[in-house]
Amino acid sequence: MCTSIKAVWEGMQGVKVRVTIRVEVDEHGKAATSMLESLLPDNIGIPEGLSIDFHTDGTSLLLIFEVSLEEGDKRISSFIYTIDEVLEHISTMARVMDIGVDEIQ
Repeated sequence: MCTSIKAVWEGMQGVKVRVTIRVEVDEHGKAATSMLESLLPDNIGIPEGLSIDFHTDGTSLLLIFEVSLEEGDKRISSFIYTIDEVLEHISTMARVMDIGVDEIQ
């Protein structure tokens, strides 16, 4: 870890990281709802300190990932891996459902 990042990290207590991802799926919302139902089991058995909220707003799938970190906490790796795994599942579902995911923000 570089010295400047380490110095900042050491001064932080109780950092909360939140990542919100919007996946534009389709015009009618059917694919977004199907993807949501397929992803819900991924919200079980996640590492302690992480939370995931999946929902739709009609035509988009919204994914909200959150983790609380303390100094020296290693959960950030699990956090990043979890996000990557969920996005991979969405990519696989899009291929199986033969839809193009329009945009990930």
